[in-house]
Amino acid sequence: MREIDPTLRAIAAAAVGGTLVVWWPAFTLGAYNAVFFDNVLTLWAVATAVLLSGAILRRRGSVPWGGWVALLLPSIWIVLAAATPKSHGFPYLHYAEALLTLVGAPMLTWLLSRILVPDYAALPVFQRLGAVAATIIVGVLAFLLGKFNYLFLTCADFDVSGNNSPAHCAHGQPFHRR
Repeated sequence: MREIDPTLRAIAAAAVGGTLVVWWPAFTLGAYNAVFFDNVLTLWAVATAVLLSGAILRRRGSVPWGGWVALLLPSIWIVLAAATPKSHGFPYLHYAEALLTLVGAPMLTWLLSRILVPDYAALPVFQRLGAVAATIIVGVLAFLLGKFNYLFLTCADFDVSGNNSPAHCAHGQPFHRR
């Protein structure tokens, strides 16, 4: 096998990192019309780890100012969720958490790629944006897979995996028994 192109390695590493964060929230938004709290908390954990790493370094320019804002968004969501009354609910908080997850994941992809993938900064802008675009495309596709889950999954598939069945799933045996 010949050597893998370093450009492909950098773009793929960035795209894979982003899609690992965005695919499940996008799928659940499609299947259940909700982003689950554990998805938002995963985004929070990753963002906070990078935020704290930058704070520990305490060097000017270690994280661009827009990066600090992006990294603080999940913590802001948690503060808003904690400050809102639980008895009356806050209907727009759900939309904020969905937006945070689906928009924050590509931003985190870009930021983490700059930090964790050594060859990423050397790539032309078009190729760097390609990794973010791949993350967004996978997110949209995951949403559509969730929305149309009944075409390839059954309610039993969700049950076997430990998830609740979405309202529009197909009845039948789980996939592994077919």
